[in-house]
Amino acid sequence: MIRTATLLLAATVMLTACGGNQIEPSYYLLRPAAGVESRQLVPSDDFALGKITIAPYLDQPGLLLKTGDGEIRPARHHLWAEPMYEGVHSFLVKEISRAKGEDILPAHLKRNAVAVEVRVDELHGTSDGEAVLTAYWWLRRNGDILAAYQFSETKALGGEGYQALVIAERALLVQLAQRIADSMTLPD
Repeated sequence: MIRTATLLLAATVMLTACGGNQIEPSYYLLRPAAGVESRQLVPSDDFALGKITIAPYLDQPGLLLKTGDGEIRPARHHLWAEPMYEGVHSFLVKEISRAKGEDILPAHLKRNAVAVEVRVDELHGTSDGEAVLTAYWWLRRNGDILAAYQFSETKALGGEGYQALVIAERALLVQLAQRIADSMTLPD
């Protein structure tokens, strides 16, 4: 009887030890490749950044993978290090400013400027190894829309895994920022 109890106790300890191994999550940031340096800002005289919104399904901790027709699965162990809205907003501010060659300040600081407003509808991976970004933006002055645009692109992942997905998503956001910067011209 003591031998059976000892064996059961040993088996329980071994099962508990095996079941206690947890997978450590990986955290990712959306940050431009170029570092930020200390400097005086050179604000745009003509343009400012208005509201940036993202589709509600994107604003969650896990990186997203589209697995079927309309089916999205969030990763459990591959997570954004900050809320998705904050990451996209910060990334676009820096990249649009870099592409434009002048700092784009928030619209509430530049009341007479043309405001650029952005909506990101899709930013996820696909089961066939691509990243997808769909976004819209418009230029607005005093409540009037001067121009509106759509961006819908995919990028093949350069490798396997979630790190490759993050790299591809960053590349798509850089393309979006460049297109937005290119569209920022004053009407004649």
